[in-house]
Amino acid sequence: MDAKLKILALTVLICIVPACLCLTQAFAGTHGDVALKNELGEPIRPDRNAAEPYSPRQTCGGCHGYAIITSGYHFQQGFDQMSDRFDPKKPWVLSPGMYGKWSPFTAAGRATRKVNGADREIDLSAYEWIGGGKRDGQRKTMAASCGTCHPGGGPLEYGRNADGRADLSMNLIQSELLNKSSFDGDFSSRFTPDGKSHFRESGVLEADCLLCHMPGYRFDQRNQQIDRRNYRWAATAGAGLGQIRGAVFTFSNPQAGPDHPQFMQGAWNFSKRPAVSYQWGNGHIFTPEGRLKGAVVSRAVGSKNCLNCHAPGDAKNTGAINATPYDYHAQANFQCTDCHPLTGRTPGERLRHQIAKGRSPQVSVRDDLDGVAMKTCAGCHVDGQYRQTRSALPKATRNPARRHAEKFPGASFHFYLIGCTGCHITAQPARAMAVLDMGTGSETGLTADGFDLALSPDDYTAPAREPWKPWLTRARSGKGHDEHYLAHVPKRMQWFGEKQKNGEIRPIPLHQVKQATGGVKGLTLLTMKTAGGNTVKRPSVVSDQDIERMLGALGKRGFRNVVYVADRAYTLEKGKVLAADHPATRAQSYAIEHNISPLEKKLTYGAKGKPDGCMDCHTDNAPFFTKGQIKNVRGFLKDDYPVLKEPNAEPQMSEWGLKNVPAYE
Repeated sequence: MDAKLKILALTVLICIVPACLCLTQAFAGTHGDVALKNELGEPIRPDRNAAEPYSPRQTCGGCHGYAIITSGYHFQQGFDQMSDRFDPKKPWVLSPGMYGKWSPFTAAGRATRKVNGADREIDLSAYEWIGGGKRDGQRKTMAASCGTCHPGGGPLEYGRNADGRADLSMNLIQSELLNKSSFDGDFSSRFTPDGKSHFRESGVLEADCLLCHMPGYRFDQRNQQIDRRNYRWAATAGAGLGQIRGAVFTFSNPQAGPDHPQFMQGAWNFSKRPAVSYQWGNGHIFTPEGRLKGAVVSRAVGSKNCLNCHAPGDAKNTGAINATPYDYHAQANFQCTDCHPLTGRTPGERLRHQIAKGRSPQVSVRDDLDGVAMKTCAGCHVDGQYRQTRSALPKATRNPARRHAEKFPGASFHFYLIGCTGCHITAQPARAMAVLDMGTGSETGLTADGFDLALSPDDYTAPAREPWKPWLTRARSGKGHDEHYLAHVPKRMQWFGEKQKNGEIRPIPLHQVKQATGGVKGLTLLTMKTAGGNTVKRPSVVSDQDIERMLGALGKRGFRNVVYVADRAYTLEKGKVLAADHPATRAQSYAIEHNISPLEKKLTYGAKGKPDGCMDCHTDNAPFFTKGQIKNVRGFLKDDYPVLKEPNAEPQMSEWGLKNVPAYE
């Protein structure tokens, strides 16, 4: 064998052996010990690079297909479809996912276009989309950044080219060096002293494998580093591998809340790099040689890891707490992945980490995957698709057909009209959000259980004063997309925007609205009860005079054709406030899919059977038909708060064309 062939054979062997080791460990169900590497691919151990944060890309990507894994929609969130020209009708919508859409009930800020002509066009740059949150000394969330619920990778690692499309040729640190624009959607900043991003100092958020695959992952520690703009150190802190010394950003007043002038003020450090003090002596984490023990890595993903990100959103949007004792499936030992597995028939397809999901009008990323591999109520309980995959799970599911027939003889038509959630989700344990008032430039939210003022995002996740019955809506669901009554939360909001020539309304960034509010005197003060039980006064744009002043103030700041969206769309023309109907004033519906009430608690509608159970819905004041919902949010806040009254509110059956509760037959 000549020298060239020997070299080639040796090269192939060097490449194959690590891959074989990885496969052997995968098939054995255990993970081998791991040598940590920094973002340059250099080894980290007690005698070398010992103060460097580890890189998930370099450390995990040596064996696993990092690029393939991060193509999953959890990592991309629309970034792979992003463009400044994504939606010609709504040019501020840049993608179908959370990174590019405007979803105010999830987060009021929105990702900014790549190319902008003025400061007023910029809401959240990539640098601010990742960070910019805050927690107090007790780790209570005062303001949440989008990056804290994103696993990293995608737009948290890469930037965009000139037309706003994903640019995978270099990461944000590298492309930041080439930026020359003051209004770049990736590299501007409202908070740094020079108005520019500092990815070179902060680093990027690579996809954090251990966020999902490490039981006991320290989610709050990770997010604390993100708040400090220590992006490259977040994965190390979250995995509990060591302590982080130093920060790119430090709050001046950590306890200052959103209404305090020092809320987001602090000191920036661009010269001294934060450092890691690894727990090399902790035998539960590291081997004596400084390798991460494979035992801390789990192939299976537990619900606690999923809920680190999803619990706050579920509680805020629907009042759900997906845990025992609130949810039957959690009580029966089901994990999130039992209903939401990886899609794909082969290991290669499943490696893409596309996680099964249902259908939602508010979630539009990868709609082509809606329902793919997803476990449904009917699939498991009626169609016989359920299989016991773990010993801790029930051996079989109960088919409700016989039980329904016994308890409700002659009423089988109900089960064609009412979805499972309509009767079985009746006691939401968290407070949720029902109203979002952004008229003064702040996210003023009111809880669904009693319209209390939420002063912190954590207020929505707190236990409700008592479990509350959700609203119901007529929507299409199931294989045939038939119309059913389903549990949901109708949400109302107030906000300012600019009316475009095609009639669409572009939202004005909240920080711009807040600055305009500072120059307007005499806005209406609403007396509101807080989620904590106190009473406060809160400014709101609810009177005609309020609207007129704010429209004028925003016009002076350079915004054109300003519109206030509330119960109607209000504009200022020739000094007069005019109102018109507009689709943007409609309530947004958030379907509730979780928190199935355990049958033994007898909380479901009709639990007593026929005839007594029928009265749960068919008495004159039964909530199934008469639960009040806001019709005019401005009138409700101005005249009726906190009690729902007509004409600013109406029974939900009015939306279905009913004036009276149908009689029981």
